[in-house]
Amino acid sequence: MEDKIVTEFTLFVRSQSSNSAKLVQLVHACFTDSVIPNQTPFQIQCCPCCPSQPELEGKGDVMGAKSLKHSEHFLLLRVPRSRMIQVATLLRPELKHNVDQLTYAVDTLTPGQKAWLAEFAIRMHLFPDRAFTALMDLLQKTRSSEQHEANMLLTLQRWDLVSDLILRHDKPARRELSRLHYLSFHLFPKSELLRDYFGDQVGFYFKWMRTYSLSLLFPTGVGLWRTMATWIVHRFSDLPEETQLDKDISSPWLVTIRLVYTVFMIFWALVCAKLWSRQHERLIESWSANPLLEHVANDMPWLFSMLDTRPTYHGQWRMSQVTGLMEIHFPARERRWRYMASGLMISGCLAVAGLVNVVLLNLEGYMSTGRSSWLCLTCVSQFASPGAIFDPAGTGMLPYLPGIMHSLLVFVMNQIIFRRIAEYLTEFENHQTVEAHERALIIKRFLFEMIDAYGCLAYLGFVLADRVALRSLLLTMLITDSVRRLVQECLIPLVQYRIRVWQHHRAFGLRKRQEEKAGETGPADYTPLTAIDRDVCADQYEPFDDYLEMILLHGYLVVFAFLTPSLAAPIALVSTVLESHFDAFKLLWITQRPTPRLLVRQTSVWLALLAAQAWLSILTNVGLWIVSMSVASFDLGLVSPSLLYLLVEHGLVAAGLVLHFAVSDVPVDVRDARRARAFHRSSLFPTTASRA
Repeated sequence: MEDKIVTEFTLFVRSQSSNSAKLVQLVHACFTDSVIPNQTPFQIQCCPCCPSQPELEGKGDVMGAKSLKHSEHFLLLRVPRSRMIQVATLLRPELKHNVDQLTYAVDTLTPGQKAWLAEFAIRMHLFPDRAFTALMDLLQKTRSSEQHEANMLLTLQRWDLVSDLILRHDKPARRELSRLHYLSFHLFPKSELLRDYFGDQVGFYFKWMRTYSLSLLFPTGVGLWRTMATWIVHRFSDLPEETQLDKDISSPWLVTIRLVYTVFMIFWALVCAKLWSRQHERLIESWSANPLLEHVANDMPWLFSMLDTRPTYHGQWRMSQVTGLMEIHFPARERRWRYMASGLMISGCLAVAGLVNVVLLNLEGYMSTGRSSWLCLTCVSQFASPGAIFDPAGTGMLPYLPGIMHSLLVFVMNQIIFRRIAEYLTEFENHQTVEAHERALIIKRFLFEMIDAYGCLAYLGFVLADRVALRSLLLTMLITDSVRRLVQECLIPLVQYRIRVWQHHRAFGLRKRQEEKAGETGPADYTPLTAIDRDVCADQYEPFDDYLEMILLHGYLVVFAFLTPSLAAPIALVSTVLESHFDAFKLLWITQRPTPRLLVRQTSVWLALLAAQAWLSILTNVGLWIVSMSVASFDLGLVSPSLLYLLVEHGLVAAGLVLHFAVSDVPVDVRDARRARAFHRSSLFPTTASRA
């Protein structure tokens, strides 16, 4: 079979010194003559942006100087099929002599899984002796055996010589995927096609979006029932006509309807969290059925820790107790001290975020000495008093200005200030792997986003007990967030990308016309910059914002379910379906192609946050119910509100725990498959069976 190119990567050289062109050639030599850990020669096709020195000398100094005139130096790394088969033997050594089965396993991988295997192959490279010596001489560094034996790409990144690998788009495959995706109308993006091309983790995101959209049909139906039941109560009861539908708890029947809806939403969230965990485990087992990946994705997490080491991870060199090779070690006790310092800093930032929200609420007129004297800032709230410039009952645009300022300031705080603080603190904690680093960063940013998203709602619900204002704000946030996501994540990046591509092509066209006018031709090993125009112009794909928006949307429905409008679930359903199509379009045509990742046996941090919100909803909704009863002057009998809160909250928590322990996170068939794999790998079981 033809040894065709399977995957291509772009590797940018960061050095801007006069030796950049020579550095490109040395990095090119490192990849061309490198070896893998078993000292087997391992060559991949590496095309530099700059011509080699012999060809420069053949064309003269003037020609060489002009050919090297570009700001960003890079290499194209092409991994052929034969090299992927070669590195596959490191994952399954027992298949080394069964070439047919090994070849079949590689050929049946999806394009996304092949890209993961190709990146694995590149990251396994070790320095060749001659190229390593030349590189150390150029950089004027002291040669050390630890650096020589370390991962080559990781070492180059630690020296800040190269960027991370950028997976290039397969243009024919992307065009065909786009054609199939938009060929006919379908309610959800084709997750299997997207998973094949972009990898398993992106495929899981779209699978989860589809499952979440379908699960929203149940709250939509129950919300419709709640609206109809509320209308019937108002129609056939003696309540005053001025009572607003679905916004009143003055009747025991209305309270009962709301309680039924609230309890349903709480257990709907708990059941969904359990089902999503089971879906995650089932997809891990299904998508790792290939013989090459069945052990990697399920039973070799240490492999990912070894290959997923961050370039900025620092510590002391020591002999690894697992691999026997030299590795960087950072003491756990020192990391714990850094965790404590980071936690104190985060607590201070959360306090600042809360203070900013209090100031903005004063400016919007929600704070007053009569309603919440302990949070009222007279110097600020006076501008929202009756007759003042920001009086909520005033006319014109000025009363809406504090709300606009609130949204803009929250956006600036989250996306600029707190984001940088979270990134700095996570870097300070010095996590070894990219996975651990991202997990810590996600938790920090979620805390900041949660304070800004839920802080005002909690104040309106628990302090002011203003049901009308809370429902109005919830509905406004749901609608505005949906519109903002469309504009901010799809339209604006698309326009920016097209402008950058136009500027890039214009500059390259001008340079090409000048070279043609001078009668110049590029050397044989020269790669034109147009070959990587998408890598230069497109932004990197960040799944954080996509997941975070869906979690906050889920929180609006669940955390404040007792006072959530009936329209919230249908709006969330439509928003989720549109969001899935926006994300598919963004991945195909706006961002860089994300480096594929396999699904492995570990708890997803996003699913853990969704489950945490489900448990939090028990506390918040019971509290909203008790506060609403107190404000409406309902007769609770001899039971105090605090005791009633504890009884109801403990009862719902107990029911949730029964559900949690009654339904396993791992389906039975998945658990049996994993046990069967462990049984066949073990040599003790056959021995025991034969003795019996």
